[in-house]
Amino acid sequence: MSPRHWIVAILVGAWLPCAAMGTTFSAGIENSRWLLSDSIFACTLTHPVPGYGEAVFHHRAGESLRFFLQPVRNPMRAGQAALVIEQPAWKAGKSVDDLGYVRVEGDHSRPVELSSGTSERLLASLRDGRMPTFTRRARQSNRPVRVRLNHINYRSPHQSFRRCQTQLLPVNYDQVQRTVVLFDLDRSELSADAKERLGEVALYVNADDRVKQVYVDGHTDSIGTPLRNRELSKARAEAVAGYLKDQGVGDDKLVTRFHGDRYPVAGVETPGPRHRRATVRLEREKDESDAEPVVTQAKRDDIVVVD
Repeated sequence: MSPRHWIVAILVGAWLPCAAMGTTFSAGIENSRWLLSDSIFACTLTHPVPGYGEAVFHHRAGESLRFFLQPVRNPMRAGQAALVIEQPAWKAGKSVDDLGYVRVEGDHSRPVELSSGTSERLLASLRDGRMPTFTRRARQSNRPVRVRLNHINYRSPHQSFRRCQTQLLPVNYDQVQRTVVLFDLDRSELSADAKERLGEVALYVNADDRVKQVYVDGHTDSIGTPLRNRELSKARAEAVAGYLKDQGVGDDKLVTRFHGDRYPVAGVETPGPRHRRATVRLEREKDESDAEPVVTQAKRDDIVVVD
């Protein structure tokens, strides 16, 4: 039997009494939950799957929506899992949407991760009362393992998740933690591109009170005298710091320094535009509020076994 026929047989058998042998991990009507964590930094919608771990929709500021499975211990072998959108049991017999195959990484904390487009399709299917289901052979046998997402109690958390998405910042900390602004030869004026990038930095700093310091360092290449280069690097640092202040960044957070040509870009031997720069570096208190979620629960005694 071809791999494709094997998957089709399993999916058809899943709706029959005494269904095809295997293990299905799924929340039931009585324990289906969707948990929302929301902020301007990240939106996370988590579905605990009893006996398995969690299914997670995660949208971080400045990035695309992602979906991943996060088991306590991955029961699927590495390879290709079939992904379908099933109808609920009371609609048995209606069509199943086949989304094709998705990669399963065997030894990985997130063995299944989906693209933004496919993640959006899963969100929409749950809103419409359907159930995304992943099917793959077990790690230690040829019996199928299914992980099914339950649409019960989904609608209200889904609406809140969508609202959260509209309020996300356009950038995240990693994207603005270190920003480089380039200058023309012997100039300290900010370009339109530089202002746009610094505007994003200021927007983030003003939104995140964990940012305690903003270091601005001015640099030049080795063209010119040491005195001129020091003055020019100072003018560049002050131009950047001044723009950030104009955008609302507090003067108490800004630390401005200038170095002339003493710190060229590593690996770049000759004078040139990459050395004519100012760097902006943020220093933030350690916090996990926009970090990606980790699995928090899984009850082994809630496994639904189909044999």
